[in-house]
Amino acid sequence: MLKNRFDSLFFQRLYDALLPFAAVLAAFLIGAVLLLLQNINPIEAYQAMFVGAFGNKNGLSDTLVKAIPLMLVGLGIAIAFRGGVINIGAEGQLIVGSLLTTYLGVQMAENLPAYLGIIIGLVAGAFMGGVWGAIPGYLKARLGVNEILSTIMMNQIAIQIGFYLLRGPMIDPAEVAAGMG
Repeated sequence: MLKNRFDSLFFQRLYDALLPFAAVLAAFLIGAVLLLLQNINPIEAYQAMFVGAFGNKNGLSDTLVKAIPLMLVGLGIAIAFRGGVINIGAEGQLIVGSLLTTYLGVQMAENLPAYLGIIIGLVAGAFMGGVWGAIPGYLKARLGVNEILSTIMMNQIAIQIGFYLLRGPMIDPAEVAAGMG
């Protein structure tokens, strides 16, 4: 009886450990099939992808710059999902949080030590993202508005606010003077 329980526990843990690797392998195989359907050599494509992402110092830093916000958004969505909430609005929350962080970073750069400005900017940006995410939550709780639809609409509002601010009030005056803005 004890041996069967050990075997069962061992195989369950082995399965749990190997499942992520199997998922990555399946994704590469599906990608290879799709590449082959377009007459592209999957080995060359994957080699170019890995060399571009990890081939040098700049490639690795560029990969991390693009991957870390996506990981944070994914983590936020996972936390909300574990709480029973469907959050499609993470993109908008990231945008408004980033806008506030950028604004505060620029405004505080001359007046505060860098480490303090970074901490204040990140905390304020996270708070702003939370406030942006609370709007659809309030609409769902008070008015019964579908959170999927409201968060998708809030994403579009955040995108347009970002376009406006980055092409208007938040633009660097030096870029405008040089004709780059």
